[in-house]
Amino acid sequence: MSRVALISIGTATPEHDLAQPRATDVAISFSAAPEDHRVIRALYRRSGVQSRGSVLADGSGMIDLYRPDSDPPTTARRMRLYEHHACDLAERACRQAIDRASTPPGSITHLITVSCTGFSAPGVDLELIHRIGLPPTTRRTHIGFMGCHAAINALATAKAYAASDPSARVLVCCVELCSLHFDHTPDAQGHVANALFADGAGAAIVGMSESEPVEIRSTGAVVIPDTADMMSWHIGDHGFRMRLSPAVPATLAKHIPPWLDRWLGESGYARLDIGSWAIHPGGPRVLSALSDALALDPDALAISRSVLSDHGNMSSATLLFILQRLLNDQVPMPLLAAAFGPGLAGEALLLHAGT
Repeated sequence: MSRVALISIGTATPEHDLAQPRATDVAISFSAAPEDHRVIRALYRRSGVQSRGSVLADGSGMIDLYRPDSDPPTTARRMRLYEHHACDLAERACRQAIDRASTPPGSITHLITVSCTGFSAPGVDLELIHRIGLPPTTRRTHIGFMGCHAAINALATAKAYAASDPSARVLVCCVELCSLHFDHTPDAQGHVANALFADGAGAAIVGMSESEPVEIRSTGAVVIPDTADMMSWHIGDHGFRMRLSPAVPATLAKHIPPWLDRWLGESGYARLDIGSWAIHPGGPRVLSALSDALALDPDALAISRSVLSDHGNMSSATLLFILQRLLNDQVPMPLLAAAFGPGLAGEALLLHAGT
């Protein structure tokens, strides 16, 4: 019997990485106060990140864009860099997904692009059509400025397209260049964002299939009331500014488990039925809080922590990195993925072994 399948995943990171000690030194160079240096070092040390990719880094780990002795780059300059770099990263992830699916580019019917770190028109979607050779009739959808949970929103949209047209082949592409938005201000929440976020791209192919091993069984979403001020992402004159309340982990731990239980029940499952978990690593405290609240085994979120350590928080692209590793390892099914963003909002995805 045909069902909507997650056929393949592709991922890509920038050519050069920035080791966390080097990233710490960059952050400290913008602060003259020794007491701030101690705070910054502690934040970067506790971030759970060991390395992260940046399209701005050169082979020696230097980032020429940000200089303590010059004014912060304007948003316009950062967006020019987004236009220059985003499609290269997106193309690599898409080509990997297409190759792994053995899907000719000409068979793609829909393209869903996702990003919260840059905008341009014509944008990444049209450039991908030209570079990869997608049909000029490809239907395009862009999911913008949603944040870390946008990959699940995109996969839910792809599922709807595929379910309505058995011949549809949907290419999803998330590309985020978070390092374009390094925050020069002394704000503590800005330091937290600087310590966590990174660049990366993830892509997936979705379509109806009788034989693919991974089914997209269901998706869900929730908005937690009275939490809009806990996480925000605003466009400023010198980049996009992230604000993260320290109350986010505890708030998610309180509200997400009961919502997941209700949503799983509607899909005919219980929490104990879940074989594997993919939680977006908004930060190590988010993972720890949710692991405890969901009563997960100590190693249940090991892949989430590993992706955070290896690549940082790549916003929407991160979850596709986690899913790729879990599926490559042929982990037990069903697999529940969840991610969270401004709102506070959450999205969940249930993958099941094809039958």
